[in-house]
Amino acid sequence: MTIHRTLRAALLASVVPLSAAAQTLEYGPEMPLGAGSVRAFAQTDAAGLATRIGIQMTEEAVASAGHDMVFVTVPLPDAARAAGYDHVSLDWMPHGHAPDDLFGVPHFDVHFYITTEAERLAIDPADPRFMEKAANRPSAELMPPTYMPPPDLDPIPAMGEHWLDVTDPVFAGQPFEAVLIYGAWDGDVTFVEPMVTRDLLLSRRDFGGALDQPDRVEEPVSLPAAWSVSFDTEAGVHVVSIDELLARVPGDASGAPATN
Repeated sequence: MTIHRTLRAALLASVVPLSAAAQTLEYGPEMPLGAGSVRAFAQTDAAGLATRIGIQMTEEAVASAGHDMVFVTVPLPDAARAAGYDHVSLDWMPHGHAPDDLFGVPHFDVHFYITTEAERLAIDPADPRFMEKAANRPSAELMPPTYMPPPDLDPIPAMGEHWLDVTDPVFAGQPFEAVLIYGAWDGDVTFVEPMVTRDLLLSRRDFGGALDQPDRVEEPVSLPAAWSVSFDTEAGVHVVSIDELLARVPGDASGAPATN
């Protein structure tokens, strides 16, 4: 855990508010969320390649989150789509979700989907092959080395299975504030998901850390080498993002930086 905290501190020391970032920002359309709004963004380098993808939630959106679950599909800007992502599914979980001893507190699930929305919604228990597809787990080489699937099949409709970092402090008894999850379905990696408690967002504290890369990929996609949760004081928005994207292609061994 000492190494984990050191990496987190080093990353967050270098985080620059979006409004002050040197690279170009592209935005998707604003979507309603509670009494406020949410929109996605992509931070790009001089070549137009995405180096960071995330969402911005207004203060009003987070503060007004109520007692009912909310699901919002957030469109991504072109640069994020070019990096291999299709859309964001933002879920407000007012009572948390299973396993309740870990994640049973109010939080937001921020799914950055590599698959299309139609493919995501087709993950349906009515599919006669639903459990067969859940059992077709991707090779461990397609996930970061410390990520593991649930011990028993646990497919979630319109999502799939969730792989967690077994070295995350939450599994050593630390309170859940934010974790980074990978998703899978029918042999494929399908999403990258920060989960963030509302209490962390309201505290305006920075959170995040470095991420390992999988050994290989089966489709071109830019995967994060870090992730972060922050508050942009100038813009007045909560930011959740996957950072330091590395452009990966089938056949590579370690990934190439997306920046030039």
